[in-house]
Amino acid sequence: MRAFKPLLAGLLLLSAALPAVSQPIDAYPGGYQPAPQDMPAGPPPDRSGVYAGLRGSYALNGNNQTTYSPTAAPTRLRASMAGGAGGSVYIGTYLPLNLRLELEGLYRWQRLSNVTVDGASAGPVSGHSQTAAPFLNLLWDVPMPDDYSIQPFVGMGVGAAYNDIDANGSGNTYLHRSGWNLAYSFMGGFSLPMAEGQRLSLMYRWMQMRDAKQNCAISGITLTRCLDTNINSSAVDLGYEMDL
Repeated sequence: MRAFKPLLAGLLLLSAALPAVSQPIDAYPGGYQPAPQDMPAGPPPDRSGVYAGLRGSYALNGNNQTTYSPTAAPTRLRASMAGGAGGSVYIGTYLPLNLRLELEGLYRWQRLSNVTVDGASAGPVSGHSQTAAPFLNLLWDVPMPDDYSIQPFVGMGVGAAYNDIDANGSGNTYLHRSGWNLAYSFMGGFSLPMAEGQRLSLMYRWMQMRDAKQNCAISGITLTRCLDTNINSSAVDLGYEMDL
């Protein structure tokens, strides 16, 4: 009887401890949460490694600046582009360090609004500029607190751009070109989550095609090769993307 009481007490203590032992061990006891640098590298847990999206573009004013030099005295031509439209389709992947890499196909169309010759207007003009380009973009998501829903980002891209441009006025062709050139762009904006794995984005992009080869003429002179041509344009893009 004396041995029964200690045995009964031990059984009661063991039965009380069993539920606690059966629970899984907390990897971070005491409410500890790992710091961001302790978390695994790569995309957030609620995202896959690949995403795809569409962007619609409103093209802002741009310009085409070139030097025409049939004689010793160079003549500077500047074609201004009015607002236009375009869009792109892209697929991307998440990288460590909050980076993303995108492969994008872009198209943009703009109407020519004015041509100046050595700073003086050439009069009424008609024409257009259209660009199609594959781009490789590298974007960086700016680190933000967890309770912020807006995700800002910045980035840059490089690609091969096909550009077709014509500027005509008063019976004269001022500019004409169609060909491929190296292009680069800088961009910045933010994304806003919708449903799980889906986001809207708003982005500003500036793009330049540098040393683009084109033909130009003034006062009815036969078209000849222009020099030092840079084509600048910018746009505001509204995008929709989703994780795959």
